[in-house]
Amino acid sequence: MLDIHLTTMGKGDPLYVWFGHTGLVVTDKRDNRSVMYDYGIFSFDDDFYQTFAMGRLNYEVWATSAEARYDLARRENREISNITIHLPDAAKLELVRFLNYNIQPENSTYLYHHYRENCSTRIRDMIDKAVDGQFQAWARAIPMEETLRQLVMRHTYASPFIDWTLNFLQSGSIDKPITLWEAMFLPAVLEQALLDFSYIDGSGNAVPMATDRKIINSATVGARAPVLDSFTSMTLPGLWFGLLVGLVSLLFGRAIASSQFKSLQRFGHLVEGLLGFVWAMTVGILSSLLLFMMVASSHDVTYFNENIIFATPWAIVMAVQSLRGAFGKEAARKRFRQANTIMAILIGTTIVMKVIFLDLLVQQNWQILLTLLPMYLCNSSIPFERLFERKHRILDDSDW
Repeated sequence: MLDIHLTTMGKGDPLYVWFGHTGLVVTDKRDNRSVMYDYGIFSFDDDFYQTFAMGRLNYEVWATSAEARYDLARRENREISNITIHLPDAAKLELVRFLNYNIQPENSTYLYHHYRENCSTRIRDMIDKAVDGQFQAWARAIPMEETLRQLVMRHTYASPFIDWTLNFLQSGSIDKPITLWEAMFLPAVLEQALLDFSYIDGSGNAVPMATDRKIINSATVGARAPVLDSFTSMTLPGLWFGLLVGLVSLLFGRAIASSQFKSLQRFGHLVEGLLGFVWAMTVGILSSLLLFMMVASSHDVTYFNENIIFATPWAIVMAVQSLRGAFGKEAARKRFRQANTIMAILIGTTIVMKVIFLDLLVQQNWQILLTLLPMYLCNSSIPFERLFERKHRILDDSDW
């Protein structure tokens, strides 16, 4: 009487749907009516940004028309796929009863966590319960080659700033080895896992958990960056960007500013100061957000984050000094360079410690380290200007 399908929706345009979406569709074959049970409902009202920043964002489960949801996803140009879930009739009925219990107003809300409590993990847990824990036992025995961070980066690589920011804010807690069970926070991973899994029924027979994958809608090719099939490191792009910013600072702040022409000196310091203001203020704002999340929020993925050692809210003060230096304040420019020297020492010390204590300092933040290191060094008190000074040969009588 009941058919159950898992619907998986591909990547969308807003950040919160970059990782896809999933829902359970229950079809009553008596009237061919299909209802989608969706655990990914949230509202931008009700102090959304405040609750999100505090790590206390509530999600809800709704039951809506499956066709209406498909139409919405089609308009958003997202891929939609369906797989058929195979369960005994009694287990199907029990699952639907729980879903209908869950959508009641007093039961419909849960505390969201990106990796542990989301639209995908909720459905994963229900299916596992329907097969008496066999799904979890199977999935936990399969180690993943990638960590949570690397799985996320497969979705964020095409937006370097967002990718860098997410990596900056999250600690080493997402760099530990995981199994397929934890990886199913991603809807696409859940779908494939269900297709790969078979459970043992009451008669001792192996039953495929899911079959018959069908594409309901295909996204337009090139509409958005695809999800990578495997992790690609962004450490080298981060290093190249840091070197570019650092070398531009050197060019204008030391080479051009060493010119014999006053107008060129002022122009060089102006560009150096404005550039320093932009990147230092960015680091300062992000590190202030990180510090807040570490000490005042429920975002446990930010706790004990190594990045706060060498990227601190003090960077906001550095940015102000850089801006003052851009407009001729030599003392402010000197203080900016002194602060960069301290930061370069801190980041260098962190790198050395990470090499020595590989098993202890597991946070994979090389992208962050190697982006900031050349920026700190090139804006430090190291007398790079000597490289651009003209050498004058002094002649005496012995040269004749």
